[in-house]
Amino acid sequence: MRRAAALLATLALLALPATALAQEEFSADMTGAAEVPPVTTDGTGSAMVTISDDESSVSFDVTFQDLTGPALMAHIHYGAADAAGPVMIWLTEVGVTDGSYDSPISGTADETAFTPVDGGPQTFAEALQAIRDGNSYVNVHTETNMGGEIRGQLAASGEEDPELPDSSTLPAGGTQPLPLSPVGLLLALTGAAAAFVFGLYRFSVRRV
Repeated sequence: MRRAAALLATLALLALPATALAQEEFSADMTGAAEVPPVTTDGTGSAMVTISDDESSVSFDVTFQDLTGPALMAHIHYGAADAAGPVMIWLTEVGVTDGSYDSPISGTADETAFTPVDGGPQTFAEALQAIRDGNSYVNVHTETNMGGEIRGQLAASGEEDPELPDSSTLPAGGTQPLPLSPVGLLLALTGAAAAFVFGLYRFSVRRV
């Protein structure tokens, strides 16, 4: 009985990774053309936003080049790709609209950097969900373009469909296996481990 209890406890521990998933990463390519309305600028940039395991904060790294001047401020805004939305999470000092930031802008933002949105997220948790839902973008503001010089819609990293190979590169009559996402691989490994432990449990019960 003790052996069976130990095996069941091991099985429960192996199931934890399925619910305690790794950090969530989101990225964006930023341009002036993505602003609403579009902005004419040579500036470009990229952003990486990562939701922490406990969902209490986001870490970020925003890089840019060739702007018309130093960045005054940077935020995560609430809104779809075709809309100009309000500030949701400050990535620079909260409330400061006349800063002078060089690339990169990096750090961590928690609920103290969150601003409730009329008709949108009212809590930091809801802001994180908006990021997951694709309803947020990173915006970098300059003195020349106070409304934003470059922006990019945040999307889950690796969300793009993998490029499928030409059929001529496959073996005759063969098919190309679809790649597993990190979460899919984690669940597959967890399922395999759980099946193995359950098999050991059944074997031990039969021997009792």
